[in-house]
Amino acid sequence: MNGVFTLGMRSTQLSESLNSDLKRHFKSDFDIIRFLKHFERVVKYKRNNELNAEFESRKKIPRLKMRTPMLIQASKLYTPTIFEAFQSEYERSMAAYTTTLEGKNEYFVAIGSLDENFTFEKEYKVNGDPLKQTSTCSCGQFNRIGIPCGHALKVLDLMNIKTLPTQYVPKRWTREAHSGTV
Repeated sequence: MNGVFTLGMRSTQLSESLNSDLKRHFKSDFDIIRFLKHFERVVKYKRNNELNAEFESRKKIPRLKMRTPMLIQASKLYTPTIFEAFQSEYERSMAAYTTTLEGKNEYFVAIGSLDENFTFEKEYKVNGDPLKQTSTCSCGQFNRIGIPCGHALKVLDLMNIKTLPTQYVPKRWTREAHSGTV
């Protein structure tokens, strides 16, 4: 499932959620017509819940923990829920330890825990390109979840990139995409 976008949910979580909703609405003695009608009702219910959650999230104003150019920009671009996840990764990037390979745009980044023991997580290789303003991490979080990881954000900072490059703002996460103006 490495190449599949799942917003951080595991495949078992996705299927268990749908299975429990289906079990609540179906009986084993349904014919195919009744089954399809009930299935449509379950899908409509799930879509309605998603729309309600989206509507509620638009009412919230994201709370900035730090006032940096990248966080201010992201708070205006991302939906509140996605911004909270991004801000968490940004905060983690501030506790990162990096080493650089001499003469290369390769970095090794380990993020320290934010508790009193201050231990480091696994170290990941990050390739940075200051000209293209890209930072690609071996953890693969951006490809799976759509939010840059703390490792990649640290390398962007090391390359003196202070605003979020457009390639790190997927259209599906922006306020514009959810407001119907796109």
